[in-house]
Amino acid sequence: MMPNKKFTIKHTITFVIIGLFIIGAVYLKFRERILPVEKIIVANQEINVELAQNPFAWKKGLGGRESLDELSGMLFVFPISDRQGIWMKDMQFPIDIIWINEGKIVDIAPNIKPTLIDPLPIYLPRVDARLVLEVNAGLSQKSGWKIGDSVRLLTK
Repeated sequence: MMPNKKFTIKHTITFVIIGLFIIGAVYLKFRERILPVEKIIVANQEINVELAQNPFAWKKGLGGRESLDELSGMLFVFPISDRQGIWMKDMQFPIDIIWINEGKIVDIAPNIKPTLIDPLPIYLPRVDARLVLEVNAGLSQKSGWKIGDSVRLLTK
């Protein structure tokens, strides 16, 4: 008995479409976990930063990592300036949190240590910020960063 060619072609097309849909969904999910890396200048200090630009990256942050390279960090990029709160979910090392607005440091929370307190504390700046930089604890003091210092993104 000969297989029905229409039936086989329809099934093949259906499987290809379903396969492409699954591959596309996996790619989009995987892509949001890969963060672009850029360089910023904070008061004449060059820092390599991973850009956290979506809700998944904002929630995950540096959580689950064991360490961070010396002159690197994570730069959270939010769509609007607001009192952007930061938590230490799943953090394993202390950090400095630096809030940035309109190219200037507007607040610094130095040496924030991981905690098991439940609920987790949320660290808020004194004023609105659109960007938040997390770096290893002590880097802001060692580099002499202060409120009002300039911050600029180096684009490729």
